[in-house]
Amino acid sequence: MKILLINPPVFNDLGHVLTHTPPLGLMYLAGYLEKNGYSDIRVIDADVARLSWQDLENLLIEEKPEVVGITASSFILPALFKVAEITRRVLPDSIIVTGGYGPTKEPEKILRTVNQAINFIVLGEGEITFLELIKCLDNKVGNLNDIRGLAYLDKNNSLVVTPPREYIKDLDSVPWPAYHLLFPDFSRYHGMTFLKKERSPSVTMFASRGCPHRCAFCSLGSKMYRQRSPKDVVAEMEFYRNKFSVQAVQLYDDEFVGMSYQQNVWIEEICAEIIKKGLQKHLVIVVQGRCSEYVELETLKKMRQAGITWIWWGVESGSQKILDSIKKDIKVENVLRDFDLAKKADIKRLMFIMVGFPGETPADINLTAKIIKKVKPDVVRIHILSPYPGSELRKYLEENNLLETTDYYKYDSQTTVIHHTNEMSAEEIKKYYDMLVFRFIHGYWYFAKLLIKSLATREGWQKLFGRIKRATSHFLAWVNISRDFS
Repeated sequence: MKILLINPPVFNDLGHVLTHTPPLGLMYLAGYLEKNGYSDIRVIDADVARLSWQDLENLLIEEKPEVVGITASSFILPALFKVAEITRRVLPDSIIVTGGYGPTKEPEKILRTVNQAINFIVLGEGEITFLELIKCLDNKVGNLNDIRGLAYLDKNNSLVVTPPREYIKDLDSVPWPAYHLLFPDFSRYHGMTFLKKERSPSVTMFASRGCPHRCAFCSLGSKMYRQRSPKDVVAEMEFYRNKFSVQAVQLYDDEFVGMSYQQNVWIEEICAEIIKKGLQKHLVIVVQGRCSEYVELETLKKMRQAGITWIWWGVESGSQKILDSIKKDIKVENVLRDFDLAKKADIKRLMFIMVGFPGETPADINLTAKIIKKVKPDVVRIHILSPYPGSELRKYLEENNLLETTDYYKYDSQTTVIHHTNEMSAEEIKKYYDMLVFRFIHGYWYFAKLLIKSLATREGWQKLFGRIKRATSHFLAWVNISRDFS
């Protein structure tokens, strides 16, 4: 059976490649199928390969796969629908399967779109479900209803959602991502853009799966937290170093540090294994963390010794009221403490902030500005709340008629506010987002340089007034919020 797994070419719609990191989910599926006897598999990252819609159509015609698997987040569902439409038109007899966080959260909508071109949705963690589906289709035996974690429309056009699939507990049993089946090759991936060029190439990987927490804005899948063995994690790092000469590794774990004291023991075992193999001499490692009382200075110091030089922290807000309302389950004092500990351990600190939560007021925005000023993170990333399907906040906004659009491509977290709240209009949310970006990302000098550059060209002169107006607006918003809520 010939299987083609596709990451949609969303650049055709957005005008740019969405991410320069390999599609790990598809490569895990491919590796798992290959381990279980299916060798005729290709993974096509049509986005990074910059395949036009015509290129993709030609590829499908040339390959003639019996099964086409397509991955998608909610943000890129329009591109998923386009791939499904093209596939069904040129390969009417092929089976189309989709998965990922987007389809998992809206199975009936996905199955009834594009003239019901999509046959099946793999829900949640997909390796075992997809393998069982392929075996059922290949051997033409078995009952689809017996496959856990599957959604489809039956002969009566009724939605069938089978019981949920149990999570894979032994993650060491899952083969590493199948890079040898990936097109384009590894050299096309730029990796983490915030790292200096001398740290390319970089690779992404997981040391654990799942997150047991309950953030109201989150629409991700697995809640059961599971860890790989330290030896398996570091062996994969070593493989990428030897195979691709990588110089940076980003661990995509939801929370690599900060979940429990027991997790610290596991972290220190990973660090010891990295040092044992001497990988800290060659690799910069980036992880994500949770601000909590479980973060310990000694663990952070061992992380730094092992080459973990960055922690990305999801802070979201400087207002305890907002942190409690979104069920973040962290305390402002732990944010201050953990950022200080990371600094003492010589680990660089990235802070994620979001704007636009229900209940958030200008006073809360001021508290967020204050914590950024006090902590002085090495990098701050500010986003507009994007209430994705499947999240508690999405349900709240829908029930209270606070959503302003359901256009998935508007959920970019940076340019468009797709909702309003009882406290702020969409325009006000955007104003405070722009103000925080102006103050903590661009800074005063950014606009000063931009205005100076505007004097050098005719196009710059034409935009000069608008740029002055925008800079002045952001500056006044910052002055007002600092004055009114100090």
